[in-house]
Amino acid sequence: MFTICSCMDMKSKLGNVSFGGNWSEDILVSDRMDAALDFLDCAARECSDRDVRGEEMDAALAYVAENIEKGAMLATALRHALEQAEPWQRQNGALHVVGMLRRMSGD
Repeated sequence: MFTICSCMDMKSKLGNVSFGGNWSEDILVSDRMDAALDFLDCAARECSDRDVRGEEMDAALAYVAENIEKGAMLATALRHALEQAEPWQRQNGALHVVGMLRRMSGD
């Protein structure tokens, strides 16, 4: 998965903290969201040169679809953008959708 290492490290570090509240869970969610959006941003920048679709893309899109308002609609839009035949159209469309995902996530 696109975030397995950093999330597992963060989860083990935060597991030793014994303060009240749910701030440690909020940090994990924020860390996962940042990793997913960073992955999608990198993929959008590289999609004019190579096919970025695959298991990691599916995992990142599933995560944002679950955790961002209108994420499912934007994940579909990103999949559609990545199917464009012209590299410049593919990249422009993908960058546009990733920008919308970032705004919707509050980033």
